[in-house]
Amino acid sequence: MPAKKALCIGVNYAGSDAELRGPVNDALRWVDTLTSSCGFARNSVVAMIDEYPSGELVEDDDSNYSRPTQENIMEGLDWLVSDVVEGDVLLFTFSGHGVHVPHSLTVDSDERLEEALCPVDWDSYEWGVVPYRLITDEILHKYFARLPSGTLLTVAIDACVAGAALRIPLRINFEWPDREIDNDPLTQGEYQDLAFDCDTWLRSAHVNALPRRLPAEPSKPLWLRLANLFAKEAAPPLEEGLSVFCFSACCGAQTALDASLEGVAQGCMSYCLQQAFELLNFRCTYLELAEAMDHIARNLRKEVMPYMDQFFQLSYGKNAGPDECLVLDLQSAHVAKDKAKRRRGQRRRPA
Repeated sequence: MPAKKALCIGVNYAGSDAELRGPVNDALRWVDTLTSSCGFARNSVVAMIDEYPSGELVEDDDSNYSRPTQENIMEGLDWLVSDVVEGDVLLFTFSGHGVHVPHSLTVDSDERLEEALCPVDWDSYEWGVVPYRLITDEILHKYFARLPSGTLLTVAIDACVAGAALRIPLRINFEWPDREIDNDPLTQGEYQDLAFDCDTWLRSAHVNALPRRLPAEPSKPLWLRLANLFAKEAAPPLEEGLSVFCFSACCGAQTALDASLEGVAQGCMSYCLQQAFELLNFRCTYLELAEAMDHIARNLRKEVMPYMDQFFQLSYGKNAGPDECLVLDLQSAHVAKDKAKRRRGQRRRPA
């Protein structure tokens, strides 16, 4: 029988130089929304947070929440994509810091920019050798590539990402909402030309705004950069029959903001998404949801944060458009598979 599963992660990086205030609230609000309004059973929603709303740190042996370490997040992703059958609906949300990992000695400016999400232990050594623990875009893609046709995957990344958050072909950038564009990855050369505007959060101090981007970029050791030159693309393509949609908080040189909105610390994208979903009575297409999010964000920019520069992105596959699928809807899981079948049938027809 079709099931709904979700992995919701919020990392405040409590007590560190990169501390945020809103990601944990984002994750906990997702848990409440999914279980109260979207038909998710509580035991089918895994929440990872590093501190409680009271400010106390989450213990390793907590039975309700897991700490969002790199190891735990990867175990959570493995749980999310395991034993999935046709008709299932999956959701992955991450609120916290994003980071870009450019080569300090760029060999090829046309090489894809590596981007990553930052677990709570991001600055620890991985395997005692690599000086960071990150969830890279390639790691995410490898997990989601295990999903079968006929399932629905929704991803919401409330962190700074400069390029394509997932490797899916199409995107709507809500800075220019009337255009459907190719979801091309950002290259190392393009990233080097970006200029980030600190006014985005420095002039939004009245709402305690902070950027959801690490203050410093982790550096790859030379041996790893050289090894990457000879490494082949390891992530397989997603199933063409997978209905997949990815909301991301911004792109390019824009900044995903953490701010106090209506008296609650939270991510701007998470706030707009949750508000829009509630206004639409938790039943709408992905396009309707994204348009409502954009409307709320434009009001925020007009009335609360004039220096807010982020515009949301909605990426998706070629076989399930954002106007064809309802958000987190079991029936919508079959859309991409059915369309892929029809397309293959059309190609087999004689000219």
